Amino acid sequence: MELGRRNFLKASLGTAAGLVLLKTFKFNKVAEAAPSETDAGMLVDVTKCIGCWWCYAACKNYNNNPETARPTPEDPPELEADCWSTLFPLKKGDEWSHRKHACMHCTEASCEEVCPTGAITHEGGIVVIDQEWCIGCGYCVQACPFGVPHKDEHLGTARKCTFCIDRVNSGLPTACADACPTGAIQYGKRTDLLTTARARVQSLIDNGTPKANLYGENELGGLRVLYVLDDTPEAYGLPEEPKVATSKLPFQWLGGLLTGGLVAFLPFWLIFKRKKKVEAE
Repeated sequence: MELGRRNFLKASLGTAAGLVLLKTFKFNKVAEAAPSETDAGMLVDVTKCIGCWWCYAACKNYNNNPETARPTPEDPPELEADCWSTLFPLKKGDEWSHRKHACMHCTEASCEEVCPTGAITHEGGIVVIDQEWCIGCGYCVQACPFGVPHKDEHLGTARKCTFCIDRVNSGLPTACADACPTGAIQYGKRTDLLTTARARVQSLIDNGTPKANLYGENELGGLRVLYVLDDTPEAYGLPEEPKVATSKLPFQWLGGLLTGGLVAFLPFWLIFKRKKKVEAE
C-alpha cells in the first residue's frame, strides 16, 4: 500500500515533534542519572588483575555472544557488536598488566546526548540501548570517548555492555564481577566502592607506586565503572579528560539536509522493523 504525500508529511512531522519531545525529556532527566548512594557500580583494580580472561568469557557466555579461544595480551580482541568486554594490556618490562575494558556507564553520556531517537537512556544510572528504537545511525559509535558502542551490521543496531541490568535488578552482581577469581572486579554500591578505591590508591602510593590514581570518580559527571590504576590513565588507554559530545553534534556532522532525511525516513523504518518482527514471530 502506497503512502500518500499528505500522510508522508504527517508522519515525518510527527516523528520530528516526537524527537524534540524525547530530547526535552532526556534533558530533564539528566539530574536523575547522577550517581546516588543506592546506585550500583563496579571497581576494577588493575593491580589485582591476572589476565585470566574469565570476565571476557563470562560476558560472552551470559549475553549469548559467540565464544572464541582464550585471547592473548599480544593480540587482545577489540570491543565489537558481539564483544562487550575485553582487556586492555599494558606491558611493563617482562610483565603484563591489564585493565578490563567495557562500557563506563557515564552520568554525562555522549552516546545518549547524540542519539536522535531517544533509544539510549539511563535506567537506574545504567546506560542502555533500546534495540526497538535504535536505527543504527552510528552517532553513538562516533561520539563515545571510550570507543564502546559498535553497530551490528546484521541486526542494524548499536550494541554494547548492558551492565547485566537484568541480573543487577534481581540483586545479583554483573557476570564479569561474579566470574573474577582475584577480586580485581568488585561489584557493590558506588559510594562504598569509592571508599575502597581511595584507600587502595593511598596504600599503593605509600608502598612505592607514586602514579597510583583513581579514575572515574568525577569524569563525565561520574562513571559507574571506577578504576584503581598504578599508572596514568593514558598509559591504560583512557582519556585524561574525556569530554561529552553536545546534543547538536549529529546535526553538525550531517547538516540539516541529511538530518531532515533521517526524520522523514524514520516512520518507514519503524514500520519495516515492526513488520519484520511480526514475520519472525
